Amino acid sequence: MAYTIDDELHSQSAYSPGVVKDEEELLRIIFYPEHIVDNIVQPSAIALDDLRSRGFSVDRRPYIQQDILQQNVANLRNRQQEARQVGYIAQLQCRAVRNMQDNNAERAFIVIDTAHEINIAHASIYSARPRTDAHLRRLRNRLLVLLETRCNLDDLFL
Repeated sequence: MAYTIDDELHSQSAYSPGVVKDEEELLRIIFYPEHIVDNIVQPSAIALDDLRSRGFSVDRRPYIQQDILQQNVANLRNRQQEARQVGYIAQLQCRAVRNMQDNNAERAFIVIDTAHEINIAHASIYSARPRTDAHLRRLRNRLLVLLETRCNLDDLFL
């Protein structure tokens, strides 16, 4: 589904606790060594197809449940245990994502609430408009910087 900036203003899921607010912290599961090399988050952490159409999945900190996040980490790790030895939680601010601009000073990304019945905290980041792969790669590199703030899963709930 193609979302627009206007879709940020309205709930997109029957399970949603409401639209994603600028003040919210967003969480993303990333893994070492698959996504982190020399302590730097790699482009492989964000698929271009996610930004273009599938949605780059994040969880909304105010609504996340520890057991659901732990299960998601375990499920993802089990798919590729060798590449996903250690799970981390990247912490990014919704406002920072929404404030990113492309080279034309237009919004780069939108953040949409895409809550699921079993995870009301789910949200997705999309490109704010259709873009070429080359343009999406440049914008992805800017978004990667926001994934550098991360912690261990256990530390998130202290």
